[in-house]
Amino acid sequence: MTQITRTERPGLSITVPAWMSGMANPVMITAVLLIVGSLAVRIPVLLGSYFVEDDFLFMGDAYEHGLTFDFLFRVHKGHLMPGALGLTWVLARISAYNWLLVSSVTMAAQAAVSAVLLRLLVRLFGVRPGILLPLAIALFCPLTIPAFGWWSAALNAVPLQLGMVMALDAQVRHVRQGGRVHARRAFYWVLFAMAFSTKGVFVPFLLFAITTAYLRGWTGNWTALMLREARTHWRLWGSYLLLMGGYAALYLARRSTAPGEGAVTPEPADVADLVNRMLGWTFPSGAVGGPLSWGPVPPTGGMAHPSAFLVAAAWTVLAAVVLVTLLWRRRAVRAWVVLAGYLLGVDAIPTAIARGTGLTQIVGSETRYVADAVIVLAICLALALLPLYGEAEPYRRPIPGGAGVPMVAGLLAGVYLAMSIVSIDAYRHTLSGDRFRAYLDAVRTSLAKAPDTAVIFSSPVPGDIVIPWNGNRRLSHHVLAPLARPVLRARMRAPDPSEHALVFDDKGRLVPVSVKPLFASLPPPGRMCFPLIAGAIYFPDVVSYGGVGPMGGLAYTAKRAGTATYEMSGQRGQLSFARTDGGLLQFPVTAVGKGLMIRLDDPSAPICLKGFAFGDPVPAAAPPPAPAVSPAPPAAGSPSPSPTPASQSPSPASQSLKPKPSSPTSQKKRGKAS
Repeated sequence: MTQITRTERPGLSITVPAWMSGMANPVMITAVLLIVGSLAVRIPVLLGSYFVEDDFLFMGDAYEHGLTFDFLFRVHKGHLMPGALGLTWVLARISAYNWLLVSSVTMAAQAAVSAVLLRLLVRLFGVRPGILLPLAIALFCPLTIPAFGWWSAALNAVPLQLGMVMALDAQVRHVRQGGRVHARRAFYWVLFAMAFSTKGVFVPFLLFAITTAYLRGWTGNWTALMLREARTHWRLWGSYLLLMGGYAALYLARRSTAPGEGAVTPEPADVADLVNRMLGWTFPSGAVGGPLSWGPVPPTGGMAHPSAFLVAAAWTVLAAVVLVTLLWRRRAVRAWVVLAGYLLGVDAIPTAIARGTGLTQIVGSETRYVADAVIVLAICLALALLPLYGEAEPYRRPIPGGAGVPMVAGLLAGVYLAMSIVSIDAYRHTLSGDRFRAYLDAVRTSLAKAPDTAVIFSSPVPGDIVIPWNGNRRLSHHVLAPLARPVLRARMRAPDPSEHALVFDDKGRLVPVSVKPLFASLPPPGRMCFPLIAGAIYFPDVVSYGGVGPMGGLAYTAKRAGTATYEMSGQRGQLSFARTDGGLLQFPVTAVGKGLMIRLDDPSAPICLKGFAFGDPVPAAAPPPAPAVSPAPPAAGSPSPSPTPASQSPSPASQSLKPKPSSPTSQKKRGKAS
């Protein structure tokens, strides 16, 4: 629809879209400024954030899999989210670990959520000052910030909010204008929300509740209206039931892709603790602009830590708002029932099922689990305060006239915005993006300098980069390989035996590798070399659980070059003894089994095997620094110390082959991902 605007000059007219002509309204100008301001306060959060935790796992997965059904429809830590995994795959292939790229996508999605929410509020209530308060709550609420700044959480939270708002907007148009086109759009946006978050499966319930409570305009008992809606529009809601049933069936069928993750049966006490923390402390304090303080502070940023005073004040404010709306606004109780039902049925109970086994106080303090409820809070607050567009007799009693109500609303909004900005800034100071950025920059530099023939053994990235409970998924060949060029990436996943192997240290630099022995052995007393039987030696106590990572180290001397074969559980590898002055040869042990055999290809070869160690690759200890000044000459008559030949000085790599107790140390199985 267009609107014709004429100027004072005869014969000149300008045609502009109707929505654009409404932008001159002071309410719309203020709303746009709120959107711009909310995006502006999020920029420092993105600047202080960086890739962390599951971001590394997602990036590594994207480079190890194609865009296949098995990759997209696998369960990751309880989440079935093909849309999020697909978007990750695309962004990772465009540019690996490009924070500017993923931040731009996150910011664009957040801007879309903000703009569509404004459109929804205008569609529901018209252009009136009252929509600015719920809009400000949704835009600035600190509860949404941690999920926005952590890419893995933003992949779920922001698209879920976008799908939720777009589906509600389409449903409003469907109810008011009729036609199937808007119903189909709502259906597709629900499907979009499901693709990015398991919580998307609950969006149809939200649509149904708001439709029956407010949109139809029917009078009567709410339960009776729900039954009437189900009978009258059974095809519409039946399609949503089929969609939810299909999603649930697919989820159950794919749970085997993430053994040990997902739904569990929590203890009642754990559920009570989690719900109490989440809905008793975290959500109410955030709903009024808190929590003001954050702690503890994991690598992903601080968790909500409101004071008892703030929680009490928050409950007082929320109770007052609910009481006032119940006294003045007809059907206000329905809005608060919708919000309470959403918090309990969508946020609290599913989180308790998925995360309610231990650490409930920590999980309950993570605001990302209630970030989506902020949109519902804003819409329900608007429904409890404002009359719908064209609604007759919305209030039980007249609204007090004069400037009192606007003044109180403006004061509350100002206090809310001030507290929110303080909370957001406090959260920003808990971020440690500089550490992650420096680590990945060092990895980039090291891989860029490494030759194509470099041998890089896989080791866990530091615990402050990816938490250890992610197990083998935090190994460098998985999470850091995307930064390598293709030929080096392949070698990181399948390293060759080498005397010059490397490993990443805690700062992201490539340094010489050593073995952290789980088993070590030296020749018998009085012998310089292991005794060989038919040119072979067998270490029966070596236990390997397989995979990329475990390695062996073999010290040797040789009068001429030679080769050998090592074998475990029928899996073989080739060793080359190239240094005639002796050396230390490192080789991967990827088989699952017990007992390792090393056999010289030429039993008569003059090769002496002087020591063996098996364990995890770790950075070699740095050699001691050279003395700053020359030692003083010996006193007259004292014997001169004999210089130690360089060939006899212990190398860092050989430290793991020093004599150790003869009984082997059992190898511990690598940590299982939580």
